[in-house]
Amino acid sequence: MSLLENGVEIRTGRREGDGHIHVSFFAGEMVALSLEGHGERAPTLLLTLEQARKLQGALAAIIPLMEEAVREEENLPGTWRGTDRRLAS
Repeated sequence: MSLLENGVEIRTGRREGDGHIHVSFFAGEMVALSLEGHGERAPTLLLTLEQARKLQGALAAIIPLMEEAVREEENLPGTWRGTDRRLAS
């Protein structure tokens, strides 16, 4: 994740170049989410403050579930470790 002058850039996917999400403040009252992957771009989503807070709450609820799943899978052989296996030394 990198902080830009007009927003935040988040790289997505498992491999370099899979895509990114750009989150920015739009028109003084909305949050803009731009999604791009492999040169293709989805229409920009505009969220009101209330919608942005719902998204924040949804992520706050989902992230602990993801963390728990990662902890459970850490002991299983052959699971993805967050890096591209093809680039591993």
